Amino acid sequence: MRKSKAKAGLRGMNPLDKAVRASIIHSHMNGNPLFPDPSPSMAEFGAAIEELRQANVAAQDRGRMALQRRDAAAERITTMISRLANYVNSLCEGDGAMISAAGFILAKKPEPISTLHAPRKAQVRMTVHHSRMLVKWERVPGALIYQVEEQVGGMTGAETWQRIGLTTRPTLIVDGRFDQTHTYRVCAVGTKAQSPYAMAMYNLAV
Repeated sequence: MRKSKAKAGLRGMNPLDKAVRASIIHSHMNGNPLFPDPSPSMAEFGAAIEELRQANVAAQDRGRMALQRRDAAAERITTMISRLANYVNSLCEGDGAMISAAGFILAKKPEPISTLHAPRKAQVRMTVHHSRMLVKWERVPGALIYQVEEQVGGMTGAETWQRIGLTTRPTLIVDGRFDQTHTYRVCAVGTKAQSPYAMAMYNLAV
């Protein structure tokens, strides 16, 4: 089971939003016996919140000095909230209920990727070396490795697929045969899933 984690949650917030976010955290943590020794202290944090509130009001006239004061106060709050998030995480040890009691939001837990799409823009190009080609494609999110196969003729004449390479990169150099059509396909393989195959064809003519 993944442990929960507090996050500052300030991305995209303006100074007004930060003042509100800080006030919520302060109201939850101030005097809370679960968090006896926060860093910064609640007194220091409360003073910084009040400074930001006042700076937000003063900045309404858009004066240069007032805006600088507001931005500096907002940056101080950002730093304090990040420090408090670290303090809460060290104390709560992944306890989501305890983290919520501090007024923090929980960091979104990454969900395991259970499906992978086929590699896109698969293509084959000639290289500067005789009869060698470059098979390439776009990376697939969640893929750990890529499997490349070539279509070959079976003993009975039926076409079959033969694996010719495994790679962690979205490219593979392959050896071709003179004046023949070569068909390759590639799939992405992740921790719990394999994608459909993407196909690319190249007619080698040297």
